[in-house]
Amino acid sequence: MDNEIKGWRNYPIVIFTGVLVLYTVSNSIITLFNL
Repeated sequence: MDNEIKGWRNYPIVIFTGVLVLYTVSNSIITLFNL
């Protein structure tokens, strides 16, 4: 039970990190295409 609670607590952090990575990758691709 404790592990499930910790997992749910970390879930928003995982989503935030994923969005941040996707955002950075998207910006890098756009910059490469603009070159």
